Amino acid sequence: MIRHLAELLRRVGEEPDAEQLADALWLADHLGSSAAPAGFAGAAVTTTASEGSAGATGRPPWEVPGPAAPRTAPPTYQAGTGPDSPMALYLSEARPAPGSAGGQRIRLRAPAALPRRAALARSLRPLARRVPSRNMTVLDEEATVEGIVDTAQWSPVLRPAPSRWLDLVLVVDDSVSMTIWRDTVREFLAVLSSVGAFRSVQHWVLPTEEIPSHGIVLRPPTARSGERLADRSPLEIVDPTGRRIVLVASDCVSPSWADGTLGRLLRTWGESSPVALVQLLPRRMWKRSALSVHEVRLGSDAPGVPNSGLRVTPLDGRLSDSHRLAARGMAVPVLDLHPDWLGQWAALVSGETSAWDTLATLVPESPVAEVSGPPPSPPNALVPTPPEDLVRAFVQHASPMARRLALHVAAVPLSLPVMRLVQQAVCRDTRPSVLTEVLFTGLVTRADHDADDAGASVHEVMPVPFDFRPGVREVLLAMARNTEILHTLSLVTEWLFDRLERSGTPTADFTALLGGEAPAVDAARSVRPFATVTAQALRRLSGRYEALARQLEKPATAEAPGLPSDSTGPGGAAAAGTPAVSETVPPAGTLLDRDELLAEVHASAFRGRDAGLVLTAREGGGATAIAVQYLALYGHAYDHVAWVTAGRPTAGPELPALLRATGRQPTATWLLVVDGARPEDLPAPLPDGPGTVLVTSAGGDWPDGFTRWPVPPFKPATSIRFLLERVHHLAAPVALRIAARLDNVPLALAMAAGLLSRLTPDALLTALGADPTPGAPPAAPLDDPVAEVCALAQDHVDRECPAATPLLNLCAVLAEGPVPAGFFSWALPRTDGSALAALVDAALVTVADDGATLFVASAVGRVRREHMSPAEVVTAQRMARAAVIAWHAAAPTARDSDGLLALTRHLEVMGALGDDDPAVREAVRDQVRLLADCGDAKGALAWGSLALERLRAQVGADGPGTAELALLLTRTTAAMARDEEPHRP
Repeated sequence: MIRHLAELLRRVGEEPDAEQLADALWLADHLGSSAAPAGFAGAAVTTTASEGSAGATGRPPWEVPGPAAPRTAPPTYQAGTGPDSPMALYLSEARPAPGSAGGQRIRLRAPAALPRRAALARSLRPLARRVPSRNMTVLDEEATVEGIVDTAQWSPVLRPAPSRWLDLVLVVDDSVSMTIWRDTVREFLAVLSSVGAFRSVQHWVLPTEEIPSHGIVLRPPTARSGERLADRSPLEIVDPTGRRIVLVASDCVSPSWADGTLGRLLRTWGESSPVALVQLLPRRMWKRSALSVHEVRLGSDAPGVPNSGLRVTPLDGRLSDSHRLAARGMAVPVLDLHPDWLGQWAALVSGETSAWDTLATLVPESPVAEVSGPPPSPPNALVPTPPEDLVRAFVQHASPMARRLALHVAAVPLSLPVMRLVQQAVCRDTRPSVLTEVLFTGLVTRADHDADDAGASVHEVMPVPFDFRPGVREVLLAMARNTEILHTLSLVTEWLFDRLERSGTPTADFTALLGGEAPAVDAARSVRPFATVTAQALRRLSGRYEALARQLEKPATAEAPGLPSDSTGPGGAAAAGTPAVSETVPPAGTLLDRDELLAEVHASAFRGRDAGLVLTAREGGGATAIAVQYLALYGHAYDHVAWVTAGRPTAGPELPALLRATGRQPTATWLLVVDGARPEDLPAPLPDGPGTVLVTSAGGDWPDGFTRWPVPPFKPATSIRFLLERVHHLAAPVALRIAARLDNVPLALAMAAGLLSRLTPDALLTALGADPTPGAPPAAPLDDPVAEVCALAQDHVDRECPAATPLLNLCAVLAEGPVPAGFFSWALPRTDGSALAALVDAALVTVADDGATLFVASAVGRVRREHMSPAEVVTAQRMARAAVIAWHAAAPTARDSDGLLALTRHLEVMGALGDDDPAVREAVRDQVRLLADCGDAKGALAWGSLALERLRAQVGADGPGTAELALLLTRTTAAMARDEEPHRP
C-alpha cells in the first residue's frame, strides 16, 4: 500500500520521503474516503453501493478520480450507499466496481448567496404601514347607511382606500468590483419585492466608473439584445411627497466614493426621502473602502423623515471634525446586509424608534470641498510595493478562508466563475466577502491584456477582468503545496474542457493535458489566459513540465470554432504563419478594455448571417486598432485576407481573381478589412462562398445586412492605467482629470502622453482649458478632444523641433491612409531622422512593422491645414508633386515601385491630377500605367478617368496632355477586356 501511494505521488511530480508518506497516510485516515470535492453548485450526484474501503471505483481514498474520456455533460458524482460502507461521492464517470449496486442521481442545491432571507424580510415589517390613498377610494358602508337613514338619499359615501405607505428604489453600484456581489444583490432585490411592504420596488444601476467622463446617470438593469441602456437623470427618483425610500447597494471601492461625488448624489436624494447605504463588504473591511464612516446617534420625531431632517449626534470621539460636519451636513446610515441593521433602520424610518446609535457617512453641503489635498488614487492603481510585502500584509489581516483561497486561485486565471468554483470546492464557503478579501485588499489589479491575450476567450467561457499585481502570483505559488496546485488545476481544467466541448471544441481531460496530448493542449491554448497561467503554475511544480509549458504559451493553432487547425492561406502563405494581405496593415496599438468586444465580433463573423460587420467609432476611438487585432488573432482562420484603406476611386482588390490565382475554389473562406469606409466605398463584387467583410467607419447609413458594433471610449480606470504606464511621474488623480477632459478617447490620450514627456501635468491641463488646482473636479469633456490635443502637439513640435515643420506641412496635403516612407525622403532629402522621430514621439505619426510605411493620424492633416496660410498650402503641394516627379524619374526598383503604388491615393489631395505642368502630367500617366502593370486595371481606369476629368477642367477638352492620357485609358480598357475573356461563362 505504501509503495502504491509513493508511486501515485511520483506521477504528480512529488518525490516523497518517509515523513511525507506518513503525513499523507495520517491525512487520508482523518479526512475520510471522499475522493472528490463535494458540494458543487447545481452538480448532479449519483449514489451507488460500494464495497471495501477503496469505494466503488477500487481507487485508494486519497486518489482524485478523473473522467475516463471526453464528456459532454457536467461533472456528476457517485456516493457510496451500501449497508456496510460509509457514504462516498465520486465523479459519475468513475465506473462502479463489478458487483456493486446501481446508482441513484441526486441534485445538489447551490447555497444561497444571501443567507437569512426570511429574517431580512421580517426586519422590514415596520415599513409595511397603511395610509389613506391619494387617488383611490372605497365605499364606506357604515357612513353610506347612516346617510340613507338621515337624508333618505341613496348616495354612496366614499373614503380613501388604504394604501401601502412607501415606494422603494434600490440603486446598485455598477463598478467592476461589484460583479462578485451580483447574486447577493439579485437575491436582496427578490426579498424587497416579496416582503409586501412597498407600493412598488424599482431597480436602477449606477455606473460609478463612468462618472468622470459621463457624469452621474442611472440606467435600467437590463436591455434587450443589441439595445443600449439609456442614460437617465438621478433626479427621476426624487419624490417631493416624501413617500419613497432609497437604498444604495455598493462596496464603496470606486474612487467616486472617495472624492465626494457620490456623497453629493446621496445628499440630493436625502433632501426629500429617507436614504441608506447598504455596504456589501463585511464589517471588518469597511475601513478599507473609499468611504469614511462615523459613529453617530440619529434622532427622528416622525415617520418618514428625510435624512436632511434627522438629528445627528457624533459618538466616535472625533468631536471637532464630526461636529463640524454634522452641524451643516447630512447623515446617511451605512447598513450591513443583516436583519438587525435593516430592522433598526426600518424602525427609525417608520417612527417606531426615535433614536438609533449606528454608523453613518456624513455628507457636507459641498462634498468635494471637504477633500483636503488631491483625491486618493484609484484602489487598483499600481503602487511600487514589493510583492513579498503585499502578500505579507494580506496574510496578516485576511481571514483564514481568504488566505487559503488566495493560494489556490494563484494557479488559475482570475475569472469570476473560476474563482467561485475554486472557492466552493476548497473553502466550502461561498460568501462573496471571502472572495472580496482576495480581490480588493492589495494583491489584485485590473487585468491588462496585451496583444497576445486580447482574445481572452474565443468561446467566451473565461472572461478575465482581474490579475495579480506583478510578482504576487509567484510568491503565492511558492507558498502553496504542489498537491494544492495540482488539485486546483485539475478542477478548473475539467470545468473549462466541459464548457469548450459543449461549444464544439474537441477536448480531453486533465491527465491528457499533463501528458501533452495534442487535443488537450490545443483546447487549453484556445483560451489564452488559462494557457498562460497554467504554464506558469506547471513550471512552479517541476522542471519536467517545461516542454508542456512552452507548448501552452504558443499561440492557438485555430481560434475559430469549427475550423481546421491547418488552414492555409493563398499561395501557401499560411505555411509561414501569416495569410496574404493586400495592403500594409497599421501597427497594432495597445488594446485595452476591448477583449469582450473582439470576441463578440468574431462570434458574429462566424455565424455567417450578416453581409458585413461595421466597427463604428469617433475619430481616434480605436476601431482600426480592433480590426488590426482581429486580423492578428483570427486571420489564420481564413484562406485569404485582404486589407484595404478606403478613399480611393476603385472597386478594391480583385478578390475572386486572387482566389483563382492561388488555385483555390471561389468558395474558399476570405476576410476583407476595409479601413475608414463609407457604405459607397465597399468593393464590388465580393467573392462567392463563406467570408467576412469587416469595416471600420465613423458612421454612415449602412444598408440592411450590415451589423454595426459601436466602439466605446476607454473606461476611466483604463484611461488612468493607459496614461500611468506611459508617464511614470504622473499622479493617478491628475491622470483622471486629463482623461475626463479628453473624453477617454484613445488617440487623444496617446497624444497627451507624448506631450507629458515635455510638459508638466498642470501645464497640459491649463492648455486643455481645465482647472489644474489639486483636488479640482474633472472638467467636462472637450467637443473635439483629438483635434484639441493634436493642435497642442503640433505647436510643441514646431517649437522644439523646427526641422519637423516641413514634414507636418506635407502631412497636410496628403489623404488619409498609408504613406510610403520613401515619399518623405524624396520630398525632403536633407531632413534627418530626428524630425520624423519627433512626430512619432508625439503620436502624430506611427511606423508600420516593416518600417517602409507611415500612418499619419487622421486629425493631423485637418488640424494642420486650419493653421496654414493659403501660400503655405500651395508650397507644400508643390513640394509633394516634385517628390512624385523625382521618384518616377529615378527608374525605381521593385521596392520603390511598391511605394509609388501606395502613393496613388494622395495624388488628388496634393493637386497632381489637375496640374498642367508637363512633368506632373507625365508622372500621373506613369502612375496610371503602374497600376495597370501591377494588375489593378480597375484602379488604373478609375484614377486615370479622374485625372483626365481634372486635366480637361484645367486646360480644356483638347488641351496639352489630354490626348495621351485618353489613349492610355483606351489601351487599359482593351487589355482588361482581353484578360476577362477566358473567365466569361
